Amino acid sequence: MEKTFGLVNADHHVFHFNDVNSKQHRLRTAYITFGSSLIDTTMGTNGFEKDHKLTLVAVSRRGARIEQSPRNVVLKAGDTLLLESTSEFKKNSASLVSDLHFFDSEEIPNINHKTFISSFIMIAMVALSALGILPLLQCAILAVFAMFIFRCCSPEQAMRSVNWDILMIFAGSAVLGLAIQKTGIAERMTTGILDICGTNPIVVMTAICLAGTFITEFISNTAAGAMFFPIMYNAAEKLGYEPYPFLIALMIAVSSSFATPIGSPTHMLVYGPGGYRFGDFLKIGILMNLIILAANILIVNLIYPLTPLNP
Repeated sequence: MEKTFGLVNADHHVFHFNDVNSKQHRLRTAYITFGSSLIDTTMGTNGFEKDHKLTLVAVSRRGARIEQSPRNVVLKAGDTLLLESTSEFKKNSASLVSDLHFFDSEEIPNINHKTFISSFIMIAMVALSALGILPLLQCAILAVFAMFIFRCCSPEQAMRSVNWDILMIFAGSAVLGLAIQKTGIAERMTTGILDICGTNPIVVMTAICLAGTFITEFISNTAAGAMFFPIMYNAAEKLGYEPYPFLIALMIAVSSSFATPIGSPTHMLVYGPGGYRFGDFLKIGILMNLIILAANILIVNLIYPLTPLNP
């Protein structure tokens, strides 16, 4: 169209936002993920718009809009895209998840009297479990039935709200941890760590937590926790201490990922719009990781002192 009719991008507001954000068409924002097939391509040549029935409206990089034809911009990881979609668009399709992460949500909560009912159900579920009246699983099942009975949500809404990707990560992580334990990998790695670190429990705890903090920068914290759980457990038992403090320190350590933008999906929410570089995370993140690690080891050992196993 540009070549044939000499059309150019509008440099001023030519329509009202509500004209597009309707039932038939909607504006969406998304960022390009690391490893996306869109990196180093342009929308004018990669066929992405046609395949997914999307129209690229604008591209932002490092917090500033790129002032050239959006379809001619060579895309980079972290770029923020403004897209127009139709009502049939499915943002959670497998072909899209690996390329784009959308900021917006389809579920807009309605605040009414049922909000208070659902809040009370959640608080009751947590209280019953925390006080030891019922196991957590039973509390959760009762809470689900209560939500249905009071019509806070429908079974269809509940099914749509289930994040199957997260469930698969949990399931795969549990299998990974079990495999590490059953195959003897945990035993061999524990022996190697003790040979290097000696028998000081604080040193061993710190070394394994440091390794966990490093690994979780590149994989999910759930997978990192499952990987190091049997190793930390075996190390605590070999040293003759209750594993509980060791495992608490490990869970905190694998949740501390500040040194890379790929360490957590929330990092990517600010990576592109904030104009950050990969190195910016390293400059601040490594120091933050070390500070959190030191505080973690200190506070855990103050609250949960090391206890020798009963002979």
